[in-house]
Amino acid sequence: MNHKKIRAIALPALMLSAAFALTSCGIQPAGTSNGGGEKGGSSQIVIGSSNLAETLDPLQAADAHNDFNIAPLYDRIVDFDSDGKMVWKLAESGEFSDEAKVLTLKLRSGVKFHSGNPLTAKDVVYTLDRAIKIGSGHAALFTDYASSEAVDDTTVKINLKKTNLDFLGALANLYVLDSELVKRNEGSDNAQSWLGTHEAGSGPFSMDKYSPNQELDLKRFADYWGFDEGRPDTVILRMINDSSANRDEFLAGNVDITMGLAAPDVEEIQKNDKYEVINNPSSRTTYAWLNNAGGITKDPKVREAIQLAYDYQGHLVSALGNVGQLADSILPAGIGCRVDIPKPEQDIAKAKQLIADAGVAGSKLKIAYQPTVREFNAAGTLMQEVLTEIGLKPELVGVTYPQYVALVADPKTTPEVSLAWDFAPFPAPGPILNRQYNSEFAGQTNYARYSNPKVDALLNDALTATDLDTACADYKQVQEQVIADHASVYIAYPAVTMITNKRVQGIPFAPTQQDFNVGDLRMAK
Repeated sequence: MNHKKIRAIALPALMLSAAFALTSCGIQPAGTSNGGGEKGGSSQIVIGSSNLAETLDPLQAADAHNDFNIAPLYDRIVDFDSDGKMVWKLAESGEFSDEAKVLTLKLRSGVKFHSGNPLTAKDVVYTLDRAIKIGSGHAALFTDYASSEAVDDTTVKINLKKTNLDFLGALANLYVLDSELVKRNEGSDNAQSWLGTHEAGSGPFSMDKYSPNQELDLKRFADYWGFDEGRPDTVILRMINDSSANRDEFLAGNVDITMGLAAPDVEEIQKNDKYEVINNPSSRTTYAWLNNAGGITKDPKVREAIQLAYDYQGHLVSALGNVGQLADSILPAGIGCRVDIPKPEQDIAKAKQLIADAGVAGSKLKIAYQPTVREFNAAGTLMQEVLTEIGLKPELVGVTYPQYVALVADPKTTPEVSLAWDFAPFPAPGPILNRQYNSEFAGQTNYARYSNPKVDALLNDALTATDLDTACADYKQVQEQVIADHASVYIAYPAVTMITNKRVQGIPFAPTQQDFNVGDLRMAK
């Protein structure tokens, strides 16, 4: 076995470049206080959005609505900046050894949780162990985790089941828990109930008040290791489902930042110089997941028919308000090693013929969607209309995210069609392809219940490769096979549209967030 050490400082180049070629970009030092002044003053930002948190358990931050509320409360081992460069956060350094089967991290000293407890290596170990024990949400990113140990208060040794250079980047999705506090509230479900409405973080903001489905009030954490006086003293996250209500609250001056407004509202508001419209890129893709293992969608002819039937231009106009673009790959935008596909076009005649050839005309099927998401409301209607047009009998089923997770966990209840987002948890192709199409995760993050032994083998080879050109070639073969199998409908890349009253400096793009990271907000000077 080759025991030479692989310095983690080189990993961002390995994971982020378009063709996996080595580049000169390295891990950047995380920023500390830009203000450097007294921790005083009084400032508040109120945000109105449709991001209703189903839970505040950080393990379930795989859902965008949850993560928007969770992110400012917690800290990560590493993160990625707006240029896609890895930055150290709770860890100051790290290195792989034993062919990337052992990762040793050196943590910052002096980091405190909101409880006042010091953050130590035991908290990282506890957080990883809890993720594997529960096995849902972001746990899918850590399946190669074998064990870890706290060598001392600031040193964590993580043992992996196999070579995995992407594991360090995956830690950008691990929100580290205050183990002492959580253990006191574990109950019988590993603290899932308690963390649903409480927090145990060390992030730039702590929880002040929480009213589920209504409002989360945050206050700036004075003892945050990266304290910045430019952050607002308080942030109010108002959960407002209705687009019109969000617009009215913003125009009345009751909200400083709002998202998810209807396109005509955005067009009207941006005519006023008092306001600023920000369209950030997104690592999010809108999919219609097709059940590859059951129902009439088990037949690839039916899956192809649904792909051909969907009204993509209608989606761009009515669901996205022309803010975003149609998908040209099964991978989200901004990720290297992609196999590009022609932008999708509707072909009703060919779709009807495929349905006839499959002998399923007149068959019933279910379309699951989340009614609280405006894009899915429009997409659900479009999907129902086109499937009816090609001779099927679709039924729309409104679900919450937890209900959807429960449905796809059981092969008997997995819907034939499911409208949902997915996004790259960090800028690398392997983890998202693995969680979406590895048969090991069928019924978990593999919402399509897709299974192809060739794809499983290619993913295993790529994820354990130490030669990056080989890994990229394998990932491209995975994409080509998934496309050939008509596994899902790849619809669009929505942009994140935000409107502000210019009380904030700007809202930076965060590759590890589906909207933006509230912890990144700074007051305008």
